[in-house]
Formats: sequence, structure tokens, C-alpha cells
Amino acid sequence: MLESPRTFFAIHLFETKPYEDSSGKLEVREPMVQSGLLGEHETYAFGWQEADSEDLVSQSVDYCLSKTGQAPVVVYGAGAHTTQYWKFISRLNVVAIADKNERLWGKKLNDLPIIPPQDICSFSLNVLISSRAYEDNIHTELSQRYPAAALFKLYGSEFMAAALGRWCEELESRILIFKPDLLVHTPTHVKENIPKSFFLKLKKYLPQLRILTIWWDYDEENEESGYLDYERDVLDYADLVIENSNASRLEKMYQRLVPYCKHTNPERVIFHPTWFDPSIFYYDDKKTRSYAVSMFGSIVGEREFWLNILKESFGSDFNHFGGVSGKHRKPISTYEYAELLRETKVVINSQTYSFRSQCKGKVREALQCGAILLEQQNDETKAFNDLFGPFNIHYYNSKEELINKVDSLLKSKEQAARVGAKEVCCKWTMKVLELL
Repeated sequence: MLESPRTFFAIHLFETKPYEDSSGKLEVREPMVQSGLLGEHETYAFGWQEADSEDLVSQSVDYCLSKTGQAPVVVYGAGAHTTQYWKFISRLNVVAIADKNERLWGKKLNDLPIIPPQDICSFSLNVLISSRAYEDNIHTELSQRYPAAALFKLYGSEFMAAALGRWCEELESRILIFKPDLLVHTPTHVKENIPKSFFLKLKKYLPQLRILTIWWDYDEENEESGYLDYERDVLDYADLVIENSNASRLEKMYQRLVPYCKHTNPERVIFHPTWFDPSIFYYDDKKTRSYAVSMFGSIVGEREFWLNILKESFGSDFNHFGGVSGKHRKPISTYEYAELLRETKVVINSQTYSFRSQCKGKVREALQCGAILLEQQNDETKAFNDLFGPFNIHYYNSKEELINKVDSLLKSKEQAARVGAKEVCCKWTMKVLELL
């Protein structure tokens, strides 16, 4: 076992979350530090901030406006990104919004029709790509499909390359001064991450260094998304990789099955879902469960389908909290979110996108806060339950099953089992240090 390692946390922030609310802090740094199993530790948090994006998006929209004037423009992307930056995008003469998600076709966003990508030419050959993580992939796909189209990016690679250079320089300096035994890296969007060469160079300078990396998401279906390339890079330098959400795909990875044929050192990856800051996410038996049924998060992907069913079926007994994608919605703080979980009797959780199945973070958050969890049927949450449980998790897989189970749970006197937040965080950290 790695005994009381000097630990450096390199926390790469997702744009929408400040450090205090970041996944790297809440799911990795705090549980590990509070376990008491680490030695001296230091943290460097860095990343692309929302203010940076707003400035850049505004400039890019102005450039697009200078080229298109009042000509019609189609926006590609009907997700949270478009809603978040609509105050800038709406300067253009937007006539439609294209998206790959078939469930959105025929609906409206900001009173504009959501159309399939194949219908873009019927509206305009001026297309603004509204995505940061997938901008390059979408640009490549559209340029091949519509060679005559005028495609406009909001970001561009040169801005991120310059930022990455600054972050790497600062990170390297801090790590070499601190000389850690363990480097814990929590990444962000795959196209924006620190390159493999940075970590390989660190290992030359610090031969004793062990590197732990967390994989938050994955995409098996799309080679162009960058997930698979990023995973292959990580496996070339990380000593241990945490697969945070999907156990099933690791079986394919271990057997080098498609799409993991080129993944080297797959034995370095384990399914070991993170827990959350035990000083924030905990059970409080004095807390009144004021909210009957709640669902948390942005109105994205499949979640919208289940949200609409719950609103229609349970009216004022149902509450939707948080998220940035709905009109006029604002994200809630981590502390407020944890309090709301402690005040909810039944928490409903669903998958987000059809192309991946995950044990979502909301599963562990709800359990830590003592809510009864009603989870959309999936093998990954069951695998998590086998690993850390057993916990009394309820499942649904259809509209009728969801409604019936909510009705049954509301009428019952059932209470969720208490999950020792500090204990599970210690167990999680102990296994990591043993494997390292």
C-alpha cells in the first residue's frame, strides 16, 4: 500500500463550475483528504472559465454577423450550450436549430424549430456551431456533408492551445517544487486536456511519481468524439485509472474487443465510482423531508422525457431543481443541492444520453443524503451496488413503472438506509492506495 503519500491534486475545471463546486474537489480531493490516509498535499485548480467563454463567444458571434448580416443562419446544437449563450447567438438572424437527437425534431427552442441535420440546407447554408467539446468533430462532419456551407466556430483551437500552454507551465513548476509521490489528475472535456507528453516528461523528472486519473464520461460509438484517443493516451502514462460510471465496458476493454482493440495496459483501469465530500453530503435524521418527489439537473437528453412525465403525473408533489439549460434557470450551489437532497423523500434519477449507460453521480449523492433512490434501470448502478452495497435502490424502466413506483413509495413508510459518508470515502481511498 502507498503509505501517507505526498499528494498533488491537478484539478482541471469544467467551465460551468468554479473550484468550490467542481467534480475534482467534491468527488476526489475532499474524500481523499478527509479519509486521513494522505500525507502532505497541495492543489492546483485551473481551466477555462465561463467569463473567458462569454468573451470569446461574443467576439465570434460578432464575426459571424459581419459575414452574414441579416441572412438566415442555422445554429447546430440544441443543448445546454445554445441556451446558455443564447443572449449572444440571438444577435444573428437564426431561423432554425439543428441537432442529431431525434427526440428533439419537431420541437422548438427559443421559438425556433429544431430540425435534423439533413434539413439544414432547406433553411440556410450559414451554420453556427454551438458546442465547445465537439466543435471540431461537428465542423468536420458538416464540411464533408455540405462543402458549400459557410461554417462558423465559436471557439477555435488556437485559443485553447494558448491556454493549455500556460496551465502546463504553471502545473509543471508547482509539481517539480512539491515533488509528490502521487499526482491525482481530474480531467475535463477530452479535446481540452493536458497532453500525454506532459505526463511522460514528469515521470522522467520524478521517477517515483505515481499518477491517478479519473475518467468521467465515455463514448464507444464515435471515434471522432476523441474519448477513445484520450483513453489510449492516459493508459500510456497513468499507473491507475478510475472508470467512474460504467463497469460493462471494462470487460470489453480487458478482452481488447471493439472499440478497445488499441487500448494498451487496460488492466490499469478499474470500476471504482467516486463518493462525495462527506462534510457536505451526509444523512441528517433531524431534517424534515419537505419535498415528496424531486429530480435534479438540466433539461437535457433523456432527462426531459422523464421530467415531463413526472410533472404531468404528480403536479405540486413533484419538484425539479437545478440545471442551466431551461429558460431562466440557474445552477444551485453544492450546499443548497445537498440540503435539498436531505429534504427530499424520493429522488428520481435517469440516464442522460442514449449512447451511454452510467452510474451517475446523483446515485451516490442521494444515498449519502438519505433519500430513497428511484433509478432508471441500468446495469452500471447495479454493478456499483454490488461493489459498495447492498443499498436499497428501486428501479423503473417505463412510464407506467415510474408512476406506479413513485405512488407506492410515497404511500409507504419506507426510509432509505443510512450511508456512512466518511466510511465509504475511506474505503474508496484505501483501495486506490492499495492498488498504487
